[in-house]
Amino acid sequence: MKRIIDKIKGFSFVEITIVTGIMALLSVPIFSLMSKGTSGTFRNRNEILAQQYASNIIAFCNAKEFDDDSLKAVTDKIITNGDVYEITAGDNKINLDITEDYFNKIATRTITIKDFDGSDKWSCKYKLITVKVEWQQPDELKPRNVTLNGIISER
Repeated sequence: MKRIIDKIKGFSFVEITIVTGIMALLSVPIFSLMSKGTSGTFRNRNEILAQQYASNIIAFCNAKEFDDDSLKAVTDKIITNGDVYEITAGDNKINLDITEDYFNKIATRTITIKDFDGSDKWSCKYKLITVKVEWQQPDELKPRNVTLNGIISER
């Protein structure tokens, strides 16, 4: 028994090299999975930010009076992007109070306001606000977007 133990002294350099190579090959898919998880996290982060921006604009419009000049009907799209922090169309201006960050530089926000006079069918007037936030993910070909709708009624 003592002779067998004396013969086994450790691993040879070739054995260690082979095991290291096998472990390196097995770790490649793990690192690939980790990088895909990170890109998914950025995608989710951007989608959450887009929903927050859109809902903040709708909440801002809801806080305004129904007949406010900044909420006049706009049939064409009003776009702001980059470092512009206010939506304008003619005399209509909505200050977004958005702080500058990464997502704000890649996102485009569009707001459309439509007046509906329901005097013949409903007892009040209302406005439909549609906010669309669009951005381009670095690892995707098609741009992503989030669209939210809101209604403001005359009180």
